[in-house]
Amino acid sequence: MDPNLFHLDWERTFEVLGAIVVLSMLVERALALVFEQELFVKHFGGKPIKEIIAFAVSLVVCLRWRFDALSMTILSDRISVIGQVLTAAIIAGGSKGSIKLFRDVLGWKSSAYADYEAAKKAEAPARIAQLRAQMAEPQPSKPTQ
Repeated sequence: MDPNLFHLDWERTFEVLGAIVVLSMLVERALALVFEQELFVKHFGGKPIKEIIAFAVSLVVCLRWRFDALSMTILSDRISVIGQVLTAAIIAGGSKGSIKLFRDVLGWKSSAYADYEAAKKAEAPARIAQLRAQMAEPQPSKPTQ
């Protein structure tokens, strides 16, 4: 194919982007049922497991409904697994952006997550004081040989 003949179909590109935004919001809201449960927040609150779960769910969606944003945007004649994996990563990343929007900008969060944040803020000054005390303690010198 002659590279000079390449062009983007902007109508299709905006449809694909719209689908990505909608899927990101759907994945985020569906996973909010799990991520905002008190049990989940207590056990996995500070761990990066949410991103892995969001990617896995996005990948299942892309594989099940054969959604490959790259092939659709670049007008390939068939979809590819690599395109579906990258599309899933984009959707999962958009899901993380949706979480930030809902929690940080709009202030929409579950009571379990709000309690978790309050506990972290309350524990922070005590943790800082503990670390300062540890740094102020003289370190035992190692014997020289």
